[in-house]
Amino acid sequence: MSIVTRFAPSPTGYLHIGSLRTVLYNYLFAKKNNGKFMLRVEDTDRSRYVEGSIENMLNVLASVGLIPDEGPNNPGANGPYQQSERLHLYREHIATLLEKDAAYHCFCSSERLTQLREEQTAMKLPTKYDKCCRFLSAEEVGEKLAKWSSHTIRLKVPDNQEIVFRDTIKWKIEFNSKDVDDQVLMKSDGFPTYHFAVVVDDYLMGVTDIIRGDEWIPSTPKHILLYDAFGWEKPNFTHIPPLIGANKKKLSKRDGDVAVEIFLEKWYLTEAIINYIALLGWNPKTTEEFFTMSELIETFDLSQVHKAGAFFDIERLEFFNAHYIKNTPIDDLYNKLLTYLRRYNPACAEKISGFDETYNKKILWELSTKMKKFSEFEELTAFFYSDDISVDNEVLLNAKMKVPDLEAAKAALQVSLDILEKQGSDYDSVDAVKQAFIEGIKAAEMKNGQVLWPARVATSGEQFSPGALEMIYVLWVEKSRQRIAKVLNQL
Repeated sequence: MSIVTRFAPSPTGYLHIGSLRTVLYNYLFAKKNNGKFMLRVEDTDRSRYVEGSIENMLNVLASVGLIPDEGPNNPGANGPYQQSERLHLYREHIATLLEKDAAYHCFCSSERLTQLREEQTAMKLPTKYDKCCRFLSAEEVGEKLAKWSSHTIRLKVPDNQEIVFRDTIKWKIEFNSKDVDDQVLMKSDGFPTYHFAVVVDDYLMGVTDIIRGDEWIPSTPKHILLYDAFGWEKPNFTHIPPLIGANKKKLSKRDGDVAVEIFLEKWYLTEAIINYIALLGWNPKTTEEFFTMSELIETFDLSQVHKAGAFFDIERLEFFNAHYIKNTPIDDLYNKLLTYLRRYNPACAEKISGFDETYNKKILWELSTKMKKFSEFEELTAFFYSDDISVDNEVLLNAKMKVPDLEAAKAALQVSLDILEKQGSDYDSVDAVKQAFIEGIKAAEMKNGQVLWPARVATSGEQFSPGALEMIYVLWVEKSRQRIAKVLNQL
């Protein structure tokens, strides 16, 4: 049997970073087994529907490279992929359950059900339906239906039946049907409940493996009872543990950003996000930490997912992101930078578009070993894209570098200017700049730091910036001369 997995989100808002990991595990498991990964939208709860959330979710998944084999954007043989377009299928299958006497009409008003819950809560009893309508005769049901009485349809849960299933991670899980409510399958508005629709859809779409968060474990007995009622073969179940936040509880907004879109807006590379979350709770049984998507597919083993929750550490994500920035070829990295800037910071994209591409790539190359994420690019490059820089005389001084006063700073800047005046063309590497400055500083009988510190400040205007040699290589000789001469004139 061919493996089929699915992700079935509700369009109620953003895509949570924990949900992205669920999508990833579904995707990796399907691809590892030459199977199919589908996306289906659970939109039958219209009261919670958020306009635009479906499109946003699909865009985010496409951005990180997790494109379903079938879904709303690329339909196949199993559509439609939104539950609101599958109502006729649910009506057909609810009729089947009624014919089998596996479900029944419930005419209880919402007021009665509310009162029942309040009474049970006051008596510290489980809040369950009391099966008031379960034993109505066919005549009584017919009479109520003839009067157009508002009603729902509930599952007839068998009495005192052991429900046992094997979970890939949790192993054997047991429930007793006495603890399972006669759940509503069809609401009074004609829409199915989640628990009914998800089972019908998973069966009709041929889903073989359900991989979802372990918060769904209590719902699994309800689903198993429905599979049994229809006489259908049950899929394999895998319930993965949650991501844990700083408060040692399930990751939530209280722990900071949890929407995948925000991580993209902060310019974390998609490769870093995917690599990092893949390892949150999964042990590849190797000392290797960095995996491409194809390597993840080849290595992934669902049975090696941990039982306990995994701590989401933003510093670890930044570590992965810095690795990918540092190790991505400069041409590819530059294209990624432009993509991010055009999407999330068009003003910065427009600004750098006015400069030579070679110049921009030199800047990015210099920062690639220092940046943790692309959102730092604009701040770290201000002095590269503007000549309107000012130098604080106090910053020019550095006792540790043997620049105790402004006279020493002036002498050092003159040495740098003399070296650059002798250079007839731009340096072709940082090493070439280094060689020229070592020779010039030696000839001036000065120390390296004594010359390079003021040169660094004069070319960047900042106390913290790339080193003087890197600044001069990136800025080119003429602009470096201009900036150093400007500071000398000011002094």
